Amino acid sequence: MRIFLNRLYLCFKRSFKNPYIYVMAAVLIIMASVYAAVPAKESSAYIPVGIVDLDGTDRSAEIIDSLIETDSIFSFYEIEDEDELYTDLASGKCSTGFIIPEGFTDESLSVYRIPKILLVRTNASTLPLMSGEEIFRKLFPDLARRILIDSIERTDIPLTDDYEQVLSDIFNSYINSNEIYRLESADGIEYGDLSVKNKIELPVYKFCGFFIFMAALLGVLACLNDSDNRIYLRMSRTERIFMGLILPAVHVVPVAAVSVISCLITGTVFSPLRLIIYCAAVIILAFIVSVLFDLIPGQGRKSRIFSAVLPTYLILSFLFGGVLIDLSGYGPALKLLSMMFPPYFF
Repeated sequence: MRIFLNRLYLCFKRSFKNPYIYVMAAVLIIMASVYAAVPAKESSAYIPVGIVDLDGTDRSAEIIDSLIETDSIFSFYEIEDEDELYTDLASGKCSTGFIIPEGFTDESLSVYRIPKILLVRTNASTLPLMSGEEIFRKLFPDLARRILIDSIERTDIPLTDDYEQVLSDIFNSYINSNEIYRLESADGIEYGDLSVKNKIELPVYKFCGFFIFMAALLGVLACLNDSDNRIYLRMSRTERIFMGLILPAVHVVPVAAVSVISCLITGTVFSPLRLIIYCAAVIILAFIVSVLFDLIPGQGRKSRIFSAVLPTYLILSFLFGGVLIDLSGYGPALKLLSMMFPPYFF
């Protein structure tokens, strides 16, 4: 036991002399500090919707004014012409656009015509059909009442002088009451301050997984260097296996500790059990790699071969391990390729 503890102490001491450990720790701490220091930028969460009024009547102007004052997740605003609407859509200033055509109001008063409002949307439009429902909600009460009055006037039914006001009062009472249908809400939603906070995205968590894996491979390199220098010559096979397992572990532990600190600084929610399982998995994988390279015949070659392969594999792990971007969602082949690199599972 004393020999075991002594070797464990020496291995830990040796790992702390590796400059790469300090470089990885510094990168993680700096990234976490920058993420924590940069304030979140508050932006409006309203969905901008542009409206072009080609009808140009007082009634269409009233409809647009009522839409602009609508208390909902949609922020309606008027646009002068179609060209400006398409410009706003292309620039992202508005999410969806509507064009009220010329003669829309007059056509709306006839039951024999179907007036149309042109919906203009892109692939980036958010809830375009729901914004159309919001427009319909504003149009229906006024236009339906006018259609009703216009239809009655076409009949031979004798009418009093104040029939229009009476019909309007009856119609509005049904529209605004619960006599047709009833919607009940326990808590109303106020949209007076609808905003979201966006913060700069730094993949600190994924960098932690990549650096933990990199630290395990540095332990493999240290083990192979020792083997090439014949340091383990007087050790038994069991002791050599121990060294092949313990060197990756002592390199992983400090990086894992710094990773935990980084996650705490950034407020990243992580599972300690998942972290432990991942560390154990990369240590075992590193041990298997060290055993395979140790089987290569010849002296003074194993560490050089591993050093030649290591940079390429680390670059591929960085690219396909999902550190900056998750490529696994771009097809089954890329997902299978990504699964060959441990950072993908962190």
